[in-house]
Amino acid sequence: MKGFLLSAITALFDAPLPERDQEIDILLTDSRSLTFPKRTLFVALVTGRGNGHRYIGDLYSEGVRAFVVSQPVGGDYPEATFIQVPDTLKALHTIAAERRQQLSMPILSITGSNGKTTLKELLYQLMAPHLSVGRSPRSYNSQIGVPLSLWGLEADQDLGIIEAGISQPGEMRRLQQMIRPTYGAITNIGEAHQEHFESLQQKVDEKLLLFSDCQMIFAPYDEPLIRNGIERNGWTDKTVYFSYIHPDAALYVRQIDYHHQGVSVGINLRGQERRLELPFLDRGTIDDTLLALLILSEIAPATISDLQPFARLQPITMRLEVLEGKQDTLLINDSYNSDYDSLRIALDFMKRRNTDHQPTALVLSDMVDSTRQPERLYQRVANLVNQYQIDQIYLVGEKIAAFKHLFDNYRDRYPDWNSLDRELQFADLRHHVILLKGSRTAQFDRVIENWKAQTHQTILNINLSRLTANYHQLRQRLPEGMKTISMIKANAYGAGSYEVARTLERAGTDYLAVAVVDEGKYLRDQGIRLPILVMNPELSGFRQLIWNNIEPEIFSLEMLQAFADMAERYGDGTLPIHLKWNTGMNRLGLTPDQAPRVIAILHRTQAVRVASVFTHLAVADDPAEDQFTRRQLNTLDSVHQVLEQSLGYRVEKHALNTAGAMRFPGYSSDYVRLGIGLYGLSPLGYSDLPLEPVASLTTQILQIQQVKSGDTVGYGRKGKITRPGRIGIIPIGYADGLSRHLGNGRITFGLPDGTLVPTIGNICMDTTMLDLTDAPTAETGTQVTIFDDHLPISRLATACDTITYEILSRLSSRITRRYFTE
Repeated sequence: MKGFLLSAITALFDAPLPERDQEIDILLTDSRSLTFPKRTLFVALVTGRGNGHRYIGDLYSEGVRAFVVSQPVGGDYPEATFIQVPDTLKALHTIAAERRQQLSMPILSITGSNGKTTLKELLYQLMAPHLSVGRSPRSYNSQIGVPLSLWGLEADQDLGIIEAGISQPGEMRRLQQMIRPTYGAITNIGEAHQEHFESLQQKVDEKLLLFSDCQMIFAPYDEPLIRNGIERNGWTDKTVYFSYIHPDAALYVRQIDYHHQGVSVGINLRGQERRLELPFLDRGTIDDTLLALLILSEIAPATISDLQPFARLQPITMRLEVLEGKQDTLLINDSYNSDYDSLRIALDFMKRRNTDHQPTALVLSDMVDSTRQPERLYQRVANLVNQYQIDQIYLVGEKIAAFKHLFDNYRDRYPDWNSLDRELQFADLRHHVILLKGSRTAQFDRVIENWKAQTHQTILNINLSRLTANYHQLRQRLPEGMKTISMIKANAYGAGSYEVARTLERAGTDYLAVAVVDEGKYLRDQGIRLPILVMNPELSGFRQLIWNNIEPEIFSLEMLQAFADMAERYGDGTLPIHLKWNTGMNRLGLTPDQAPRVIAILHRTQAVRVASVFTHLAVADDPAEDQFTRRQLNTLDSVHQVLEQSLGYRVEKHALNTAGAMRFPGYSSDYVRLGIGLYGLSPLGYSDLPLEPVASLTTQILQIQQVKSGDTVGYGRKGKITRPGRIGIIPIGYADGLSRHLGNGRITFGLPDGTLVPTIGNICMDTTMLDLTDAPTAETGTQVTIFDDHLPISRLATACDTITYEILSRLSSRITRRYFTE
């Protein structure tokens, strides 16, 4: 327990003492994560994404009685204590700094452009069997995340590991004053968040501020910007390096050999020759592991007397996967590690995800990653789990099963994954949201393979965290008060309309837009309650529109009259409609000269009301056509003015799509329609916003064929073999949306070790062949990346002479969609 009394926190700000003192265990900044109101202090942050003061009433009704605020609070809250401060974020930092003051353990703080979380989790894997280690949950490294991370450390732990991330100058000094690290580590320096820095050197100098008072610094020698920055600060004597090029580094890599399962690394560690076996192929994780070894050699040398644990390291993922399961279940897979902090995050995610209030189930394994005394550990775990009121709890493992009496709604226990998979009556979990939480050794991945609805190994991975971040990046570009319509037509551009809709609903979008009535009805059937606009309604679907409270786009006089008649017949009250005007696209739309007839029809009916008028911009992405775009906008403005004057009520207006929002942010309208930008793809070919692609497509090698010179591959014998080699077959073809234009070497796909392999022969309906002759590490089951961050989807679009919209939206429904959050 933290041992923080509310009275002690008020004293930090010279605020009046509370009438009723209470112990504070939980610092809350997001109202959706409320679990234990009586011991919670809510800090009402004001950010570009929202204002926490709006949720005070809801939290009070849930039992929260302690608040830190910076704005006047209206309403009657007789039992509440309000700590009034000028800036709630600074107040959060003050509380965190006080918490740090109470902690006597050393703290290692990690910064860098990439790899912070990977390094932290690798260190945790290696140290947890020997020491009690507290660490930042997931990627909690921001101005908000760091205070919450410090608050979560326990006073009796041997070491704290805190990430520190920045996005602009001035932030690191504030983090350093809170963390006051004993040791510091920097992973690398790169382009991430570069938009707010004048140069990479400025970014390095800002990051190095974290190490001002450190006893020891760990860094890569081979990055000159980092090394020079350390030298300028006069910290060379307290810095320990690893290097591939400098033999005098504390850890020098003499040799690195790649093989199918990972790498074998020959090292010299402080003059001692050693060999390190690692189960990784990517250079980033290898570098992070070497840095972890260097750190352990200095601050916990007993943990590396035997290097065998490095060969058993598990891949680091910060993903919570969401999968469709059998029996109409929803599976949340967090089977990567099992400790108190990660369990808290996973339970919070399940609570947020379960907005439909479906019954819940938790499958929880032994916490093999912790060195706590079992009695104390599982009492703490049970207290946490019980706060979330899980409907069914299943325990896996002998250690945790001994404490089954501590868990509310305990249902059953199993000695291992195999018993769980074989003996659990899965029908009992029908319609449940199921969280599987366990370490890698629990092997829950094997259970999930049997529980999930599909097993196809061609997978479209959708990063819902990035979707939310992209929405907020675009939203912040808009004028205050402008609302958003999020486009999720064509199955959310191939990403999956339901999960995307749920995510955007939580992010705060005002409208969703689909193409056809069936798409809107599906979302209603799934419980989506946001207003939905149908862009291409058909007359045959009008009754479904009305019965499902879906709003139509009206683009012709005939459609307007037909919908008004249908609304009078089947509607209940006045139904909203959206009038689309053709201002130059010459696709669908009413023409400006039809405005008088539109007005006449509207005056004859009380069944419909114009919610908005809008148009589609034809060339918003082309600066050479800006005169045409402005003419379209002016035409819409004129029609809008005529309609409002004639109808006598307020009519909203929108015209800007993603490209328009990025290029014409000053245009005055009520909404902007956000499309491809939500998915991290710029319609301009460039972007000054840090948008991140939400989708990656991977598959696996089904089989490898040995071929000799003179052989041919595929239909039409288009693949000509000119030397002995190997051909790999992957289970994705043109029926999955992979264009036949990509065959015969017109594109390369990626392997885990970074090798790019070309297609060979014609792409078939269900399969594609790859030339693996120059890829010795490839074998049956090896993952193949079609597109991701490093192999952008734009490569495929360029090869097919098309746009990214088409490549993404054409991906077949038989490709498994796997959703995760970071």
